Amino acid sequence: MHHDPEVTRRALLRTGVAAGAAALVGPAATGGGLAVPNDDYETTTGETEPVYEKGTPEDHYVETEYTLPAAKGGETESPTLFGELIWPVDPDTGETKQDVPIILTYSPYNDISSPQSEVASIANDGLADYYVPRGYARAVFDLVGCRNSGGCYDYGGYRERITGKQLVEYLGGEPDAAGDYVDSDDGSAGTRNVGMIGASYNGTTALAAAVEDPDHLAAIVPQVAIDRWYDYAFGGGVRYFLNNEYPTDEGFDTPLAFDLGFGFVPGLNANDGGRFVATNERRFAPCDGVEHTERAYEYDPVYDTFWDRRDYRQRATGYVPEEGTDAAAGAGEGETVRGVNCAVFLESGWLDHNVKHWDSTRFFAALPDDVSKKLVMGQWPHTDSNFEDARDVRHAWFDRFLKGLDTGVTDLPRVDTQVSTGERLQHDDMPPRGTAITRFELTRNDATEASLALQGAVPVYTDAKPPATEAQMFGSDGSDHAHLKFESAPLSGPLRITGSLPYDDTWRAPLVDLVATSTDDSLHFTPILYERFPDGSTDVITRGFLNARKRHGLGTDDPVPTDGPFEAPAQLWDTDHVLQAGSRLGLAVASDNREWCLDDPDGSAVVEVVLGAPGGAGGSSLQLPVADPPEALDVPDVAGSREDDGSVFTGGQTNRVDVEVRAADGATLEVRDAVPEGWSVYGASDDVDRVVERDDGTSVVYFAPTGEEVSVTYFVEAPSGAAETGPDTFGPVEARAGDSNWVTVAGTTDDNLVVGPEQP
Repeated sequence: MHHDPEVTRRALLRTGVAAGAAALVGPAATGGGLAVPNDDYETTTGETEPVYEKGTPEDHYVETEYTLPAAKGGETESPTLFGELIWPVDPDTGETKQDVPIILTYSPYNDISSPQSEVASIANDGLADYYVPRGYARAVFDLVGCRNSGGCYDYGGYRERITGKQLVEYLGGEPDAAGDYVDSDDGSAGTRNVGMIGASYNGTTALAAAVEDPDHLAAIVPQVAIDRWYDYAFGGGVRYFLNNEYPTDEGFDTPLAFDLGFGFVPGLNANDGGRFVATNERRFAPCDGVEHTERAYEYDPVYDTFWDRRDYRQRATGYVPEEGTDAAAGAGEGETVRGVNCAVFLESGWLDHNVKHWDSTRFFAALPDDVSKKLVMGQWPHTDSNFEDARDVRHAWFDRFLKGLDTGVTDLPRVDTQVSTGERLQHDDMPPRGTAITRFELTRNDATEASLALQGAVPVYTDAKPPATEAQMFGSDGSDHAHLKFESAPLSGPLRITGSLPYDDTWRAPLVDLVATSTDDSLHFTPILYERFPDGSTDVITRGFLNARKRHGLGTDDPVPTDGPFEAPAQLWDTDHVLQAGSRLGLAVASDNREWCLDDPDGSAVVEVVLGAPGGAGGSSLQLPVADPPEALDVPDVAGSREDDGSVFTGGQTNRVDVEVRAADGATLEVRDAVPEGWSVYGASDDVDRVVERDDGTSVVYFAPTGEEVSVTYFVEAPSGAAETGPDTFGPVEARAGDSNWVTVAGTTDDNLVVGPEQP
């Protein structure tokens, strides 16, 4: 049943092909490039082998019961949860194996993942295909208030936490009157370990159950999961909207889509009349949907009991709950609540714009060190780990904590992070030990590497209606379009900004500590941290948001003073970004960001950012967690150029592009170029090896010729249609030698204007 431990135990592998695929959804072509991680890393895999067959999915109804906290009416509710179990079957004897661990997903999505019919199965999925033959049972259940489960949908609240716990205890085996554990189906003695896994909401329910500390929950693998629902809806009290990088990767439809969608669609277990009636008796009742909508879309949201119920991060470690809260209802007077005691393996992406990546990094930090924990972060959006060994490590995690096998997974470094330049780094903490907060002053003085100078005449801007877009901000040289910009001097060496660190009792760095004045008592700040490359192109490092009425904490709502300066600490999302030597560290400051958040409807302020006197004392500053950069890579020293047919193209017109790249150190180069969205690359050129389209619609052209000097030509066709009219940016060209990282060839970006309508 098991591998030879000498074969499967922890091994050193090299990344390569799969890691390159992950990089294709990484940094934009206007800066960080498509770097492929190439460092050695430590990994392992599970020991169980596929020796069983999958059984037939079994329907299960689980009775739950709980009493709501007094603040929610104090009523007792008894919703029935529906789900399916698939057991492993011995292929020789036909015996169903029920003395095995169970891997559970508690999901609101089953209406989508398995369309309802008499023959549909919600549990017979890819995880069942992999784990059931290896001696696990697979369970998938409908979230309370969704599909065939009764009760009310609760938007991450108390019902989801407590039903998740009770579901885990049912699957693990409940104690009988003598205190012995029995199988919940056949009454035989025994108990099972339960693990949970899932992405997005399916991972969030794992956190919700874990903070209730079920006896049988041994391990969870939450992927891009919400750990604090206030932070899912709001950034520093500013309501998130859409985004301009992955337009489908956002969560503005939550909770509306769930209250009016998954929580409203009637159950279809019509073959069981009694269950059908019970499931749907509250399906069309309003439950708490009105409250969810009011609280999740308000403009000045105060963090209070409503959000406390949905805060799993604070429940991850010991704390004394406030009187009247849900946690206090289940604890003795002054008793410390200890939440998570199972092993936690978090996966997330640094480019996730739906569930923001700090939901994983900060939950990891909140977990006590006596809890087995692991964190994987990479350059991908709202998805689970893209590392090539991802399934192997998950397998090792479940084998270790659900079966007790020594897979070596706990000997691995606890953190795997892929930085913006592509390297996969491993260490035990996030951020790594030695990281410290570095202060960068915002000043009118000449820029240094430790200060960011104002790009413009005066540090004052006026709110715009509609708010500025990021294209407007980055399309200007200085501070206009309702924003200010600050930039450092060129960096003499690489700079790594990583993770987060406490700044004071309330806020964490990375953070923009603004001292400002305003003519309006309601004001937002939406700072953007960016890297400006030597060729002038830019790449966003991270973003921040603050409703200035929350400047004293998220539980406050203090009008902004209009009679003098005030301090506004705007937190930025955690990141792991390495700026290259020669780049400038930049900061854009605006009140609103049209693509990323709902603007303040009352905001019409004239805002001044107060800058320090010479030496920086007393003014605004940038506080960043800075760590040692990755060790220098063996990358080529390159130079080159780009030329094309013009700067303005009509729809359908052909553009010839000539690229030359030279290696100053005599290295043999491979070369590629980035093409804007909508432009078609002709494959007829002998110089083009292949074209890879990325998720954002742009393309990467890989060239066939290699050498110390590479000179290539290719042809592209401009996009057609009135909607295509506008500026487009080609490049930068990138080069690498052998297995080294791709490096940017300075001066090889090119801005062209498209006039979309085709000419007769």
